Amino acid sequence: MSEKKSVTVDIKGQQYTIKTDVDEEHVLSVARLVNEQLSKIEQKMLTVSTVNLMVLALMNVASDYLQARNELEALTDRLEQLNNLFSAP
Repeated sequence: MSEKKSVTVDIKGQQYTIKTDVDEEHVLSVARLVNEQLSKIEQKMLTVSTVNLMVLALMNVASDYLQARNELEALTDRLEQLNNLFSAP
């Protein structure tokens, strides 16, 4: 297990220090994605509280994650079917 390190990210002008054992670039990429989601929502809404903004961004990211997971499961199932088809005697 690798040693945890601190990575500081900026989310909507607020600094957060994350203790992690993953690559720093990954943490920074996640922060960029969060900021992109927040910016998209802010552009569409005239006024929204920071908490509501964060919840909406989280809902968008969770939706994207679930869709990607479902697509991966479908592809895995299809790959398994093809593997069984070509492995049959």
